[in-house]
Amino acid sequence: MLGLLFPLLLASQAPQSPRPVNAPPPLVSTGQTIEAHDGDSVFIHGRARLRVVHRSDAAVRAIYNPDKRFLVVLVDYVDPASGMPDGKVDSDYRFDDIVMGFWPLGNRWEGSAVVDDYYGVGPGQGPDGPAAIGLTTDKGLIQVFSAFPSTAREELFGDTHAVAILRSRVAGRGEDSGRETLDEAEARIVAAAAAQADARIARDGPPPRPAAPSGSPPAVAPAGTPRVTTPSTGPVRVGGTIAAPKKIVDVRPAYPPDAQRARIQGTVVIEATIAPDGRVWDARILRHLPMLDQAAIDAVKQWKYEPTILGGTAVSVIMTVTVSFALQ
Repeated sequence: MLGLLFPLLLASQAPQSPRPVNAPPPLVSTGQTIEAHDGDSVFIHGRARLRVVHRSDAAVRAIYNPDKRFLVVLVDYVDPASGMPDGKVDSDYRFDDIVMGFWPLGNRWEGSAVVDDYYGVGPGQGPDGPAAIGLTTDKGLIQVFSAFPSTAREELFGDTHAVAILRSRVAGRGEDSGRETLDEAEARIVAAAAAQADARIARDGPPPRPAAPSGSPPAVAPAGTPRVTTPSTGPVRVGGTIAAPKKIVDVRPAYPPDAQRARIQGTVVIEATIAPDGRVWDARILRHLPMLDQAAIDAVKQWKYEPTILGGTAVSVIMTVTVSFALQ
């Protein structure tokens, strides 16, 4: 798990009353984020619960069948050494009999995403619990949970800022270890999901087709929008022959009053992922400044760049940006 981020948030040990789905999980103080390295140990006591997010950059292919109500997600993780995926499937997720939520990416989607594996530690949790993932794409965070045998994952990780939350009755996760290509894994897993759905429909009858929520954005680009795609190799990193894209929309950060009163100033360094259409869809802190990090992130996510074109196709790029704060 070298180089991966594990946000570990310790929940209250006191018995908890039921919370609404998507409510933030109960925390002790504000919780904490721990940078994990090989060999780290985390100890919890009593009936405390811990949230663990295994976060990775990846090339992702998602196949959604609204008639048979299944979703297959194929993940090719980015190699930290090369900064690129290798074109082979490392993990796959299958969610059958989706009973809640609208999938916003259409019946077939492929591109770069940040993949979150959700795990819980403590009573009612464990690695063998219900499957749950989060996908951060250029449309925002999409979460998918299994409701069987419980909704424990959703109770811990449901995010009110997610653009879509789906729930299935049955889910599974496979470790493919890079043996199959995306096409090979898709053929195998989609065939199994379709057969399972056909058996369920023969037994229970055809399910209702889920409807898009009122006021939700369309899953396809508006008419007149140039079509852009992201190669299965994922985002490219600025450097060498890959030039930094030109910024066309700049938003200055709002200086937090608390930071001004504390006379904190300096530069926040951020790794930004620019979507094919030039929007910033992911931003991560590389060098922190107390009380200024969030203001820097909020500003960067409003920036926009000219698209980066490689081989006639608009692609995602990863680059380092800086946000400076100076007291007047």
